[in-house]
Amino acid sequence: MKNRFYLFALLLCLIFPFMLAGCDFLNSGTKDDSTTPSIDNSDISVYTPSANDDQEYEEGKTYYTSSKLDLVTEVNGNYCTTRPFTLDENDTTKRIYHNIYFYVEDYFQVLYYKDPKGLGKVYASLSDNADTEYAEVEYSNNKPLQINIVKEGIYNLVLDTTTFAIDMQKVGDISTPVYETIKSCELNVHISAGNYNYYPMTLNTATNEYYIQKEIPLNASIGFYSTSHISHYKMTAENNICNKLIYLNDVSPAQVQVHVGGTYNIYFNAKTYKLRLELLNADTATYYCQVGFNKNQELTPKHNDTPYLFEYTFVAESPIDNPAVKLPSFFPKLGMSYKLAIIDEDNLTRSGYVKTSGTYKLTVNLKDFTLTVQSATA
Repeated sequence: MKNRFYLFALLLCLIFPFMLAGCDFLNSGTKDDSTTPSIDNSDISVYTPSANDDQEYEEGKTYYTSSKLDLVTEVNGNYCTTRPFTLDENDTTKRIYHNIYFYVEDYFQVLYYKDPKGLGKVYASLSDNADTEYAEVEYSNNKPLQINIVKEGIYNLVLDTTTFAIDMQKVGDISTPVYETIKSCELNVHISAGNYNYYPMTLNTATNEYYIQKEIPLNASIGFYSTSHISHYKMTAENNICNKLIYLNDVSPAQVQVHVGGTYNIYFNAKTYKLRLELLNADTATYYCQVGFNKNQELTPKHNDTPYLFEYTFVAESPIDNPAVKLPSFFPKLGMSYKLAIIDEDNLTRSGYVKTSGTYKLTVNLKDFTLTVQSATA
């Protein structure tokens, strides 16, 4: 499901039987589970932030990393196991992970490594029942798997090394989204279940965007992954391409549907996770247009040399008590209707309606995403 590390490690265990000894986290019902491993802070070392480290640090605090325990977080699709912590000044059995920006459907868990070179065992429990206001434990085969965020906010997570349970402390609300900087990025072009590819992207340090130029087929979807493919980043997109070149589903914002097949410059911001696209061959790209959604009213381009122009004759029949008739909507193959600006030189429309009954010639231009309304009887 959301825990791609769990699935990745399971695959390793299936492919490489000799590694099964390192897969304790998949067997939380075994004899080793009855006792929490002993941690005495001999596993920690001082952490010094690197120049490009953009996490928020408490002034005057000493930060550490551990060779035995990882706090795993997935924030907006970015999977991380390298988050440093401080020790509680009054109780060194407690490790504090500061100022984590969590959003709904993010998750976290703890991984314990009996062997630092092996795979970890998962622990996922909350020490305070009141924290169910912020998160809930997800189970797999009746065993705790991960803790899913249900209320966004800025949190400190306090890990008790005697129980491996976590206390969530909300320290602030999120007014402006802050995401962890993406360290690696590959473009995924998904055409079908058996036809998809990953392409490494290049970081432009001047704009902080990952970049690639690629041919994207009509109706393919695209997404962005880390080089390990464990992270699958969620995204937003520039308004000028949404419901035009692409469809971005807010429910699953890690893949977007591409409505126009063509050659694109593709940019993905390493900090804001925002997508922008530039279609390079608009005059020769592949377009699709239908009237209504799945109503067997697919349109064909007006001419071969203008594949982006479609015409539709619209017969508007209004009830006697209301002469205005809503204009039809035009759709891609998949997704919501195109966002089209109306061109109406003869003042025939108002707020997406034609004013009176009649026959109209509608011209859909998917190069500039306009809908031209003209009388067919003039």
